Amino acid sequence: MTTLLAHIRIKPGKEEKWEAIMADMVAQTFATETGVNRYEYWKGQEKNFYYCLLSFDDKWAFYRHQMSDHHEGHDFADVLADIKLEYIDPVAGAGGDLKPTIDAPLGDDMGEEMKTGQERFPLDIADWWTGRK
Repeated sequence: MTTLLAHIRIKPGKEEKWEAIMADMVAQTFATETGVNRYEYWKGQEKNFYYCLLSFDDKWAFYRHQMSDHHEGHDFADVLADIKLEYIDPVAGAGGDLKPTIDAPLGDDMGEEMKTGQERFPLDIADWWTGRK
């Protein structure tokens, strides 16, 4: 499984456009993609700050999501001021139904799209998670 928390800052005055893009992204993601467990957007308390919780069966489903036509088709540069993708891992017994984030190896039989995803969005598994449940 691969789970992320996106920390997102929107340009001032772009909130309405951002939220419309997100509503479209969520609808298209669940209508056209497989391997999506969670895809939720949240407003933060800080002005123009949002969060997104994303969880996929594996990193390959995440990469397909990131490179999907509906993801690539929006003008994110017009609305985004900053975004940070943070890979996260559920705490055993307290992480809902989510499973640990795993960095599966890139196989020789993987296509160019998965190789590109691996280059753009490499998983960053925190050292201190190792051996913890």
